[in-house]
Amino acid sequence: MLELLRSPRRLLLFLFEGVLVAILVVLATCIRIGIEGLRYPNITKKALVVALVIQGAFYYSGLYDLQAARSARLVFQKTLQGLLFASVILLSLFYAVPLLEVGRGIFLTTMALTAIVVPLWRFGYNRVTEGSAFFRRAIVIGSGALALEVANLIRQRPHLGLELVGLLARDRVQVNPGEGVIGTYRDLLELVTELDVKTVLVAYPDRRGTLPVDQLLEVKFRGVEVMEGVQFYEREMGKIYVRELKPSQLIFAEGFTIGPGERRAKRILDVFCAGLGLLLATPIMLLAVIAIKLESPGPVLYKQVRAGQFGKLFTILKFRSMRSDAEAGGAQFAQVNDPRVTRVGAFIRRTRVDELPQLWNVLQGDMSMVGPRPERPVFIEKLEQQVPYFKQRLYVKPGLTGHAQVRAPYGASTEDMIEKLQYDLYYIKSYSVLFDLSIMLDTIKVVIFRIGSR
Repeated sequence: MLELLRSPRRLLLFLFEGVLVAILVVLATCIRIGIEGLRYPNITKKALVVALVIQGAFYYSGLYDLQAARSARLVFQKTLQGLLFASVILLSLFYAVPLLEVGRGIFLTTMALTAIVVPLWRFGYNRVTEGSAFFRRAIVIGSGALALEVANLIRQRPHLGLELVGLLARDRVQVNPGEGVIGTYRDLLELVTELDVKTVLVAYPDRRGTLPVDQLLEVKFRGVEVMEGVQFYEREMGKIYVRELKPSQLIFAEGFTIGPGERRAKRILDVFCAGLGLLLATPIMLLAVIAIKLESPGPVLYKQVRAGQFGKLFTILKFRSMRSDAEAGGAQFAQVNDPRVTRVGAFIRRTRVDELPQLWNVLQGDMSMVGPRPERPVFIEKLEQQVPYFKQRLYVKPGLTGHAQVRAPYGASTEDMIEKLQYDLYYIKSYSVLFDLSIMLDTIKVVIFRIGSR
């Protein structure tokens, strides 16, 4: 949810479309009962409530994933998904709080208008903002892995409003216009002036004796935006790029500190959410127990040793989703379409029901509601040798859900683990109670649309 706040352009679009939907509610009222609709009881408050619910549903349907929702077909599809979701919530809300209810005709007219107007508006917005007049020309200093990631990010996300001019390499022999490398660091001022560049992204790790300081100062004072490539990548992707990360960048970076007050607030939030979760989930958990017992022999609960904060070992609780002999040959990562998973197990994994017993681990204090995924010690020993900075994720409590769990696929390989680690480090660096709440809200989206479960 906080990704809206990281992108001013996305946040403004979200707020503008919220106002648009509220206006459509008032318009629907006037269509149904004439100009008297402007004096309909509490119409302004009701319009804001309806707009808030619809906007939340649009977010969960993916309408504000501006990279994905670019074609007219996808925008229309995600709008309809959001309206269906919003209708269920609004009808339930109207039943529970009659004072908020709008008439049936107004409600249906609002949904019809929104289904037409929002996709048409968004299609026009995409066409206009992806035109050349709305793009700022950008140049990337660097030609390594990070620079290539930043360059691809600019190319693949036109909603960022940047047009990539090219990359600059350290040495003349690396210049290759066919591959996008258009000059060297020493050519920066000349190329910025000649090509009317408005943004410079410095994206290479080892700068000793190579950073064109004088030229960067020159373009900076000429009004050109100069940004750290690492910070740009973090802001847009919501993760830390670890492949070229140096220890000093972590040591001197802002963040990575949780004060005593925030720790207490996090623990209070954990206890409240875990207690409430156990209470509300009891009927679902009872059904899971019956289904597991009926399908296959063996214990209902699966107990396994995991590494907690600072590597402290604890026993995690899950509903058993595999055969009892699943690890007769030793510990192994889960796989796509894992043959060891039972039919009931496949369902409770997709819906995350198998993880509900971990709410007890949260109450005991071994886990948090939000944090890195708890790993098995046998895997940690291997991954610390293969994945840089993997040990650092152990400095916070593991979580029932987390930033990596809702943003990346389930880790089944070293490459997957690197991807998840980048999200985990970003979470640790940027921690706040608001971030935790945002991740918990996004977890609902993951469960509803079955993203990332394995």
